[in-house]
Amino acid sequence: MTATNGPSQIAGRVVDTHVHAGLTKYEPIESLVDQMFRYRVDHAVLVQHAGEFDNRYLVECAQRYPGRFAVACLVDATRGDAADVLSSWVERSPAVQGIRLYLGHLTGGAPGAEALWERADELGLNVTVAGSLRELAAPETVRRFARYSRARLHIEHLGHPDPKEPEPYPTYRRALELARLPNTALKVSGFYGFTTSPWSPYLDTLRFVELALEAFGPRRMMWGSDFPPVSFREGFHNALRFAQVHIPLASYEDRAALLGRTALGAWRFDLL
Repeated sequence: MTATNGPSQIAGRVVDTHVHAGLTKYEPIESLVDQMFRYRVDHAVLVQHAGEFDNRYLVECAQRYPGRFAVACLVDATRGDAADVLSSWVERSPAVQGIRLYLGHLTGGAPGAEALWERADELGLNVTVAGSLRELAAPETVRRFARYSRARLHIEHLGHPDPKEPEPYPTYRRALELARLPNTALKVSGFYGFTTSPWSPYLDTLRFVELALEAFGPRRMMWGSDFPPVSFREGFHNALRFAQVHIPLASYEDRAALLGRTALGAWRFDLL
C-alpha cells in the first residue's frame, strides 16, 4: 500500500480527536485555536488531562467557540458517586459528549470505576480509553469491551505499541483484537511515544499503522495531534502532515475518513 493523497487533495472537515487545554497544566485554549486556524483544522475534541476533575474550563471553551469543540470530561473514579457526577456533567452541557476512562482504575480497585463504565454505556457516550499496551492486550479487556455495546470506545494513541517489541509484535497484535468489537475505534495519535527516530517524520511507526489498518480498517481510525505535548516533539503541523501524507491509504475516501469523517460520526460540533 502506498500513500496517494497530499494535503492539497484532502477535502472535507478535519477533526483533531485528541487535544488538551488547561489553565494550570498545558496551554490555554487560545494556543490551540491558533494552531487550528493556521493549519485548517475545523474541529477538535478537548480531552481532559489526567488529575483534573473540574471540567468547567473545557465546557467554557466549547461555549466560547461554538461549533468548534466537543468535550471528553474526566471524573474522579475514587468517588463512590462517580457515576452520578458523570451524569451531572453530561446534563450541564451538550458539549460534554464523552469521558476519558482509565483501564488501570478497574484493576486498581477505584470504587467508582465500574459504575463509571456502566453509566457511560447507559448514556451512549464516547469513551476515550486510556490504557497501556499490556492492559489493552489483556483478555479481560476484550470481555469488558464486549459488555459495553452502547458506548463508542476510542482507544488512545494507536494502542501504545512498543517499539522495542520484536516482530511479529505479539502483544500489539493481541491489543488489536479489540477491533473485533464493532463499537471500537482507534485514535491515530501520539506517534512520538512509539518511535525510535530522533526526528520526524516517524516513518518507523508505519509498521504499527499497517497492522492497525489490517485490524480496524481506515474507516474506524481517527487522527489526533495530542496537542500540546506534541509541541515538544514534531509539532502540531507535522503531526497533521504525517496523517495527510505518510500514512499509507489507498483512496481519497479513506484519507477523508481518517482526517474527519469517522470522527464526525461520533462527535457533534453543532450543538452549541
